[in-house]
Amino acid sequence: MKIRTIIAAAVSVLAATLPIAAEAQLEEIVVTAQRREASLQEVPASVTALTSATLEQKQILNTVDLQTQVPNLFISANTGTANASRLFLRGIGEDESRGAVDQAVGVYVDGVFIGRSVGSLVDLVDIDRVEVLRGPQGTLYGRNSNGGAIRYYSKQPDTEASSFEIGGTVGSDNRLDGKLTANWAISDSTALRASVLSRNRDGFHELVPNGDFAGQGRNVGELSNAAARIALAHEFNDAWSLTAAVDWTEDESDPIPDSAAPPNDADNDLFTIEPLPGTTCSAATPTNFQPIGCFLGYSSKVESKGLGVTIIGELGNHTFRSLTGYREMEDSLASRIGFVYFQATDQDQLSQEFSLTSNYDGPFNWLGGIYYYTEDVQLDSTFVFDFSVGVDTTSYAAFVHGTYDITDALTLRGGLRYTDEERDVVSSNVTFETGDGTWSATRNLDYGKTTYSFAIDYRFTEKIMAYFSLASGFKSGGGSPDCFSPTACFLPVDEEEVDTWEVGLRSDLIDDVMRLNLTYFFNTYEGLQIGATVPGLGFTRFNVNETEIQGIELEAVIQVTENLTINAMAGWLEGEYTEVTQQQAGGLTNDGVPCPGGVATIECALGLELKNAPTIKGTIGANYNYPLANGALDLGFDFTFEDDSWGLVANSPPHALTTVDTLLNARFAYTADDNQWQVALWGRNLLDEEYARAATAGSFTQYAMPPLEWGVDARFRF
Repeated sequence: MKIRTIIAAAVSVLAATLPIAAEAQLEEIVVTAQRREASLQEVPASVTALTSATLEQKQILNTVDLQTQVPNLFISANTGTANASRLFLRGIGEDESRGAVDQAVGVYVDGVFIGRSVGSLVDLVDIDRVEVLRGPQGTLYGRNSNGGAIRYYSKQPDTEASSFEIGGTVGSDNRLDGKLTANWAISDSTALRASVLSRNRDGFHELVPNGDFAGQGRNVGELSNAAARIALAHEFNDAWSLTAAVDWTEDESDPIPDSAAPPNDADNDLFTIEPLPGTTCSAATPTNFQPIGCFLGYSSKVESKGLGVTIIGELGNHTFRSLTGYREMEDSLASRIGFVYFQATDQDQLSQEFSLTSNYDGPFNWLGGIYYYTEDVQLDSTFVFDFSVGVDTTSYAAFVHGTYDITDALTLRGGLRYTDEERDVVSSNVTFETGDGTWSATRNLDYGKTTYSFAIDYRFTEKIMAYFSLASGFKSGGGSPDCFSPTACFLPVDEEEVDTWEVGLRSDLIDDVMRLNLTYFFNTYEGLQIGATVPGLGFTRFNVNETEIQGIELEAVIQVTENLTINAMAGWLEGEYTEVTQQQAGGLTNDGVPCPGGVATIECALGLELKNAPTIKGTIGANYNYPLANGALDLGFDFTFEDDSWGLVANSPPHALTTVDTLLNARFAYTADDNQWQVALWGRNLLDEEYARAATAGSFTQYAMPPLEWGVDARFRF
């Protein structure tokens, strides 16, 4: 009772110091992060939820844009690609998009896991909400993700009324987008919803070759993608329903080209790509070895399609759910990643999940399920040598999770998951110029692992809750997709395990006009999987014995008046390698490049910063809604800031340091009172900051992020 009194007094003081309008109140956000609909503020886990209205206001068009609204999230396109994610959450992620390398942060669309990094930079087509879950996942969902999960939920067919919406965008660099969405209420129990999206824009980069290729330059970095989705919903009766959806995406956007970083660039401009000073392009140089500024063949095409079927039914006091997902993906890529790189991927996957959820009136409820996942991947690539890697994965899992209300204020939660995963890796077709012959490797890998979750939460008041949680996760082993020498040919990598604990505070204060959420977490990773250059072996993958990461996350929203909302998010990270071997130290430091005297030592490796993990990163924004004529004017902006961070494991060379000045995005929209039409003017990176989030060690190479962009949106509803 004393603690409750102290909290109530603190809230009273805060209320007295803020000029909050009495009628202002924040909207409740409902999520399904724990498989049951619940208020975001009642979930004892680290979850960021973004509604469709927020996605529109904050200009979140795809996965990359989420990082401005989620603490400790770092995303960019992978080096030299157009549609492969470089996704890091709380300092842990994966930037290898090839072969049998699973992502540390899972991406899900309507519950279906997206198996490959390629194609995971999802364009938001008719999305209802996005939930980003931080920390190990597994005891509530089918596919285990040890770093977190990004879950997209599409808008579902509506049986209440038919509607039609058309929208478009024109903007800088010949931006031209179009979107159509239609909903047909066929009957009281059946509805169909369809969406089509097209996005197009010229490239920001200009190729300026010399020598034999002089005059053959062109713009590169063009955006060109199209997507479609059709969903059918049918209610058999009050207890059973079915939703089936098919989707298709074709992305022919250019890969992000590599540019020499200043001051090694001839004109100190990341958006012009010319040879390094003193280099002359020659047609006699084999295509595979054309230097930066001389390779002209950048291209990419990623096609993915999928089918998802969800069946939900009531069985007494239980809810049965079946989720079936089938997906295919093909990609073809020509780019430069240190060397000219060609890639072709053919992937298909099938997943099936059955779950049963109790709906008891008493203090105890539970959820149980089984999960099956199978995937075939074939990767053919040329990166100095020709590589061919085939991977077959089969995973089975069973999971259970329960909650028990000890009192009205105190709840215990816990879960277990057992996973059995088999992986066959067949690598071949590598011929070394040294005459060592053709190399191949076949590995049959099998992993069995039990992971857990536990949480206890206490509600001090109806609007203030604190929790403590423990969880574990793992990421299967596999093999390196590289083979640069007979001693480093498709080397295996062991599984990665994580144990994490966190404490959190969730609060709606001052009569629901201020939302303040705080989280502290501590992660211990064993066998963290790293891709880096190992002395004597070349670029490959290996494990690091132990890594520790801790951090603090803040999310806040204040409804200052009925019209003015202020939002803020911030993340603080501190990560370090805590136990490494001498060989691991050599790999982490690239044989001592950043170390005193250029000598790789364990001490030097332990002092490295984790890559893609800025110490501080945050966003401060505001939105003002002002009634005007027969509608409302909506004015919004966001300032995003972050510390410097390293894009390469070795914390070197200098151009691999990501330095980002403050970024400003803004959007002004006018919406009619009946919401039948809207016009919006928007700008991104309005301060026109020139920066890169990815780099390679060779040729002083960086991969630039977009410069200033602007556009005008218009949409009409019928």
